[in-house]
Amino acid sequence: MLESLVYNFTILTTFLFFGNIVWGIWQQKYPKKEWGTKVLLGFILGVFGIILMYSGFYSGQTAYVDFRQLPILVSVYMGGWLSGLICAVLILIYRLFFLNGLHLASILGAANILLTFLISILLIQRRKLSFPRWVWALACSACSSVILIYIIFQDNLWITVGLFTPLYLISGLFTYMMLQYLRKSDDSLRIMREAAHRDFLTGLSNLRAFEFMMEQKILSSRRYNTPFSLLMIDIDHFKKVNDTYGHSAGDAVLAQLADVLRDTFRPGDHIARKGGEEFAVIVDNCAADKIFGIAERLRHNVESNPFLLPDGSELKMTISAGSATYPDVAEYDLIDQADQALYRAKSEGRNRVC
Repeated sequence: MLESLVYNFTILTTFLFFGNIVWGIWQQKYPKKEWGTKVLLGFILGVFGIILMYSGFYSGQTAYVDFRQLPILVSVYMGGWLSGLICAVLILIYRLFFLNGLHLASILGAANILLTFLISILLIQRRKLSFPRWVWALACSACSSVILIYIIFQDNLWITVGLFTPLYLISGLFTYMMLQYLRKSDDSLRIMREAAHRDFLTGLSNLRAFEFMMEQKILSSRRYNTPFSLLMIDIDHFKKVNDTYGHSAGDAVLAQLADVLRDTFRPGDHIARKGGEEFAVIVDNCAADKIFGIAERLRHNVESNPFLLPDGSELKMTISAGSATYPDVAEYDLIDQADQALYRAKSEGRNRVC
């Protein structure tokens, strides 16, 4: 009995650690598939609960004791009620129909699974790891299991309760600490990953992220046969701003231009600061006959926007922009064509688009 409980504890530790790695990879590849992620999460944790049941132990002739409640608590925390429901249903089906058949112990065990699910959705908030709420959910689920043991067991009652209860509570607290540690590690990794792909001044994507997004956009456009346009943007006479008003004023202009760019383009368009006063925008699903009008709207928005400097004064700024459209322009010439169009706009007097 004790050996099986320790075995459950080991499985729990291993699954949380490696499962978090797989979870992180999935979220990076499919960040927008929220419902699919919840369903997959519930299914995986349900399978994990079945593994815990499979590696559980008997006490008495029919009663089966394990840590099946913990995956339900984890699934509600990570994916909300939908993940928790899928996880609970999978464990319930296995307990009723695949673990020694249908009898009183299996029915009561299934009822305990449903009760644990209800306790979880009442006490645990999705993605909010509150220690008091977790302890209450853990204690309530432990009490429901103890009541089940009291009803079913005819022999070795106190030995079973005395072994199961402290180890279940310890495992539950360990699960909380692991989840807390993994959450902090994930947050730190996410911050570092964003910092590696974000421009610190404007909050836009940096050059590295822009190059990666260009590769992905070309592959996507080639696959789905949809056009996109690349817009290269340069602030006119930006060096004079730095020389006249100082670098803090130049930084303020860059940050405010980033806001104008965000307001002008759609959420699906990718905006990046390539460096200095040069910006780039990948305009999704935009053919050559549309990009000029979009670029002209941006030029007008910048020209009509007052840029507030640190000393309280306002400054008027303009931009020049050049565009190129894929697949009208070959992928290996796209950036060069947009740069050449930008150069023409600047050569022809600035504050214009080409």
